[in-house]
Amino acid sequence: MQDEFDKFERAAQRLDVIRYARAIALLSPLKRHLLRLIPIFLHYHAPKLPGYNGPLTPSGIVDYQFLAETTEACETLEIDLSNAKTAARPLIEGIYSMGSTASFGQNPQSDIDVWLIHSDLLSKNECELLASKAVLLTQWFAKFDLEVNFYLVHPEQFIREQGEQADLYNCMGHEHSGSAQHWLLLEEFYRSQFRLAGRPIAWWPNAKKSPKLLTLGDANTLPASEYFGASLWQLYKGVEKPHKALLKVLLLEAYASDYPNTQLVSERIWQHTLKGDFSAANDAYYLLYESIESYLKKHGDNRRLEITRRCFYLKCGVKLSRHDQAVDWRYFKMQKLVADWNWSESLLKTLDHCENWHCGQLQWFNEQLNELMLGSYRTLLQFASTHRLSESLRISELGLLTRKLHTYFSEDAHQIMRLNPLWSRSILEPHLSVIYSEQDKSYYLYRCSPNPKNFLEYSAVFHSKSKAKLLVWASLNGVADSKTHWHEVRQSKRKSTYLTHAGNRLDGLIVHQSTKVSKMALYQPWHFSKLVFLLNFNSDPTESWQGQDIMVDYMNSNVFSIGRRHLNMVDSIDVISLNSWGEWHCHHFEGEKSILDALSFVTPGMKRASATVSVEVISCSSKLRSQTERTVQNLLYRAVRLSRQAQSSTTLGYALQVGRLRYGLFFNNRGMHYENLSDAKSFYQQLSQRKLLELPRPTLGDEPFAKVPAVIQDYAAKGAIQYFLRQREEGLDVFILDEKNELNHYVQEGTDVDALVNKLSHYHTFEDPQLERDNFNLPQFFKLDRVKGELVALPFGVTQESSEVDF
Repeated sequence: MQDEFDKFERAAQRLDVIRYARAIALLSPLKRHLLRLIPIFLHYHAPKLPGYNGPLTPSGIVDYQFLAETTEACETLEIDLSNAKTAARPLIEGIYSMGSTASFGQNPQSDIDVWLIHSDLLSKNECELLASKAVLLTQWFAKFDLEVNFYLVHPEQFIREQGEQADLYNCMGHEHSGSAQHWLLLEEFYRSQFRLAGRPIAWWPNAKKSPKLLTLGDANTLPASEYFGASLWQLYKGVEKPHKALLKVLLLEAYASDYPNTQLVSERIWQHTLKGDFSAANDAYYLLYESIESYLKKHGDNRRLEITRRCFYLKCGVKLSRHDQAVDWRYFKMQKLVADWNWSESLLKTLDHCENWHCGQLQWFNEQLNELMLGSYRTLLQFASTHRLSESLRISELGLLTRKLHTYFSEDAHQIMRLNPLWSRSILEPHLSVIYSEQDKSYYLYRCSPNPKNFLEYSAVFHSKSKAKLLVWASLNGVADSKTHWHEVRQSKRKSTYLTHAGNRLDGLIVHQSTKVSKMALYQPWHFSKLVFLLNFNSDPTESWQGQDIMVDYMNSNVFSIGRRHLNMVDSIDVISLNSWGEWHCHHFEGEKSILDALSFVTPGMKRASATVSVEVISCSSKLRSQTERTVQNLLYRAVRLSRQAQSSTTLGYALQVGRLRYGLFFNNRGMHYENLSDAKSFYQQLSQRKLLELPRPTLGDEPFAKVPAVIQDYAAKGAIQYFLRQREEGLDVFILDEKNELNHYVQEGTDVDALVNKLSHYHTFEDPQLERDNFNLPQFFKLDRVKGELVALPFGVTQESSEVDF
């Protein structure tokens, strides 16, 4: 028995040594030194060392050994250990790298994920100090262009039951999914880890406990319910790194297809290791690919297999068409794979020049990745629907994940989707041309100047019913900036000039970096954080106007109703918005009442914002630019002021003439609506004399909001399903606002808030008839409670401590 254990330990140790050597081989000389310094900074703790954050931070690694290579690393980077003391009692069990490092998946841009397994004796405060030090170390390594992410792990985190996790103070970050996946995370660690310092890990199947080894738990018995949470999390990570996430989602799909007789990649690695196979074939990333390939071939899915191969090749970063590159330990294995795949030289060159892909190539590849990931998600959702939702995936976390995915995978025609740059360094274009198609009434964007020959060579990179959406998409994704020349084909040069003018103005207002969103923002109804009004971009009534700008200023004229003919100088409005969920949208309003419709649309989202909404107005008119911009901006500010002054019991009104008609703009705590007042002369006279009229709240009749707590009206947001729950003696009050803001109310007896939220979440996730589409827009849940005598809505399942964390 002992002989067998010793054999296992020796085999695992040999693999560990080989992985460390492979990692070193793939790093630059500087990054090799940096990798060797990671344990140094955690074993020693002194004021002059990077990461120092006070004398009470735990330090010291069990069984730490100082090597000659470490001395060289310290000398190279001028790390002075002369006054550094070691802790009397080491409080860190071990430091381990996991993920793509030391595998086929390691490329020059790869980060290093480090599991810091601390002693189970650490208090919550000591864990927080250690986590704080880890953040400082991450910042120090970043100075050398090396991303090192630290994750604190309690040694019993995977052994104890999930319900006991609250006591473990572990600081697993967003990269490692919190509670969304548990055993699958451990399995990924086992298949890819290698030791930087500390006790060896007993990671092989059915490993027995030993005082010399660190045992984290057995990952071989994966619960079926965890596949759903893990796939959801990989989709979320796919927003940033879709090629990497696709491989992991497909691996989950392959695992699920063989459930409960799944053979894990970590098990296959151990089988190779016991046989003495330490070749490139015994590699975590290669065996991950091989598992996916076997699964897709079995199902005859050649299309997904081809995209998977491209993702694997690109992730590895071995550029076979470049014959001047250094040959590392992966080269010949990859060469054989590509030969087996029958790839052409031109395809290899295209993949090897991925840093220079233009927006059209990126758009195509993004679409393929998204389609495949969503296909895998549907398969795993179908698999998971036969099991209860995993207890380990908290309902609050499920809501956050799905809401974040909704912002990325939404099929809303008005939303402007971000283009993932993947490997491209820059996708900026000097010339962009817009062509309008009469056939399908859409605008098409081309990455070229308007030479007719170009349109035979190039294909459109983006299209939309809205011309403004083309500008916003290009600005948001870094395809256009202030130096880009825009051309509107088959239109006058003046049209192209206006297009370029609008594009230049938008460049400063639309930032193409991702917007950070806090958890609390996702728990709450969305509100606007930025608005840009684009005036007369599609049609410009000032072109045919014969008047003079100066007279409009002199007469203080209303640009919505000028002169005896009552001409409206604003005919077309595009509302470009960024909301608190990090989504960009573009809505188009056209015609005589465009300003009224646009005001009705934006007022509720501006009213809900706790901070001032950034408002910009850009006029593309040939005349009256400053006048139309100033008037619309003032009207927007007045609209939001009146909507905030309005109470649940009152409506505020304001008179505005648009064209030949007089309208009343009415504001209450639900937003704004307008009415034609032309036939209500006496009523209008009151409005015109007083400018602002406060009216008693009109009778709502059968309107459901008449009997609803006012706080629900304040939270109402179209596009989201919202549940408001209030515990009362006679039962649970349940108010439901659907995506169209239509209200239902009922009283649920014999249950509490937690049980109902779990039941409803399970229904919307697995049983909702709308599951035929990608249902990422799960409901928001709020508890109605009294705070200092006032009824307030509190997001379900969130603490103030965690609510402001970026998600």
